[in-house]
Amino acid sequence: MSVVKFLELSAQSPNSYEDAVRQAVERASSTLRNIRSVWVKEFEAVVENDKVSQFRVLVKISFQLEEGGSAA
Repeated sequence: MSVVKFLELSAQSPNSYEDAVRQAVERASSTLRNIRSVWVKEFEAVVENDKVSQFRVLVKISFQLEEGGSAA
């Protein structure tokens, strides 16, 4: 039986929403294994001097838990 856990993260980029999503996944993969998917829940942009300066996303990342682990 496989079990998948979800983790909610926020990330931002000065370049694009896509880059913000990539950064969230790359950062999560530095401490998580078996990442299976990313779901973008929300988009937000920061505006400075009438121009978009940052693109923000709120994402849910799913990863499969490893078999045979002990909680003790």
